[in-house]
Amino acid sequence: MEYVPERVRRYWLYQFRLGKEYIIPLLQQWGVRINGAFVLDIGCGQGGVVCAFAEAGARCIGLELKSKRALEAKKLIPCKLEGKIDLIAGDFFALPLNLNGRFPDIILLRDVFEHLSDKGSALRQLKKLMGFDTRLFVTFPPFCSAFGGHQQMLRSFLKYIPYFHVFPEPLWDVVREIARQCDANFPFFKEIERLRASPTLVGRFRRMLKGSGLRVVKERYYLIRPSHHLRYGLPVVHGGILGKIGGIREFVVTGAFFLIARDG
Repeated sequence: MEYVPERVRRYWLYQFRLGKEYIIPLLQQWGVRINGAFVLDIGCGQGGVVCAFAEAGARCIGLELKSKRALEAKKLIPCKLEGKIDLIAGDFFALPLNLNGRFPDIILLRDVFEHLSDKGSALRQLKKLMGFDTRLFVTFPPFCSAFGGHQQMLRSFLKYIPYFHVFPEPLWDVVREIARQCDANFPFFKEIERLRASPTLVGRFRRMLKGSGLRVVKERYYLIRPSHHLRYGLPVVHGGILGKIGGIREFVVTGAFFLIARDG
């Protein structure tokens, strides 16, 4: 295996464990076949999740927007999985995908949807890739949840402050100025502002699906999502009754997971 920085290897391992210990078991619980499936992972990052699917017997394509990450992902494919995974660097909206005339059995869109500025176009594009039996798996943190602005990516004390991304504009201007002066990762603030400009909410997402000719087959909500267990050692906590109450759900759920099919 070629040299890859240790921090990247650790992140790959996190992705791999997330796929193996949580995503695959959940899909199997929902009746989705993994062994022998054709899987397309859009926004695959360093490729840990696709490696977990390949290890479980799937044939995988990973698509990653950032070429550096795609290169790292190629270097991190274990020898035993070579030939089971194709990794492609490119833009989902601009890159024609050669799927050899097949519809994927599973399309993964894990913590990607909230970052897309034109979400309606994304759903229409995804529908074109879906056959009747294709299942689309989408996860995202609802925007109004405690860290729905992804502020944990900052490097100052701001990374520990929940809900500041939903502050009204006058307070937001103050937070932006504090971040500009003291946060070493201030360029990421632009991404938080993009999330503010096009917030992903559970209710809005469900309406967009319906308008795009897609339907929810299964759904699950977490007060503390699996990724927080793997990264921070917190216990996984399901949404329970709070995950079923629309107005409350947007603020207390940290992870919304959906299994989606074509509506006819």
